[in-house]
Amino acid sequence: MLRVEKLSKKFKNNDYYSLKDVSFEISQGEIVGLIGKNGAGKTTLMKLIAKAIRPTSGQVYLNDINIYKKHNSLKDFGFMIEGTLFNHLTAIEHLKYFIKLNGEKKHEANIEEILKFVGLWDKRNKNPRNYSFGMKQRLSLALCLITDPKILILDEPFVGLDPNGVANLIHTLKTWAEKKDSAIIISSHQLSELEAICHRYLFIDNGQLKEDFNSDHEVVTVIEIDKPLNLDSAIAIKYDSIIHKTKQANIIEIPAESPEFNELISDLTKDYRIISIKEKKDSIQDRFKVGSDKND
Repeated sequence: MLRVEKLSKKFKNNDYYSLKDVSFEISQGEIVGLIGKNGAGKTTLMKLIAKAIRPTSGQVYLNDINIYKKHNSLKDFGFMIEGTLFNHLTAIEHLKYFIKLNGEKKHEANIEEILKFVGLWDKRNKNPRNYSFGMKQRLSLALCLITDPKILILDEPFVGLDPNGVANLIHTLKTWAEKKDSAIIISSHQLSELEAICHRYLFIDNGQLKEDFNSDHEVVTVIEIDKPLNLDSAIAIKYDSIIHKTKQANIIEIPAESPEFNELISDLTKDYRIISIKEKKDSIQDRFKVGSDKND
């Protein structure tokens, strides 16, 4: 359905790539979480897919059609964008205005269905100034859905929502993906929410796609040692590709049944005393809990 091929972006006056050779595919009905630190390149990727900026190199295809070469390719996308609401327009007026901008009047027939779907039909004649934050999010989602898009692009949709709002949004998105067989890409730092909805994850770091993995939690081996492991040490450098970062410097996590396990244990015992070895299921939060002070 959506295919991204070797997508790169280097902004003018920068000596580095904000995004470098990113490639992946997303199928119909698939919900994919886009994760990574601030400044990793997630927003750049989403802007490239939205044609808000042009790539330095690479292509994006929707159903084998190059979106950069098709004039009206964005009509197949729905974007949930913060700050697109107008206080002087009612919910219905918002949708009619958006449909007019889209140029396809036929979608006016979807207004009642969509507002009922997001739970705003009873508030259809109210202005957003009278809405709670969660209701504003639902109206933004309605704008995203009104043209019956094939793929949804959502940037931080859970921010500011209370637990009920989060649960409602997750249910709504899951239902939409199943009902319409639409693909959904969600960028969020709220990993527990992503775990509740995503089938797959794309991990972006320093502008590159570092991992592409499904939602089955990985089993990891947890090794506790008697003193902190120096990240600049020969051991840390040697096993950098398998060691997962943790908040505790004396805790080492590696994939279960790693072929390098015995060699790692042998190397560790030369300088450290091993306190315990056990296995656990590694959640998305465990794998990606290290933050960043950069801005995306």
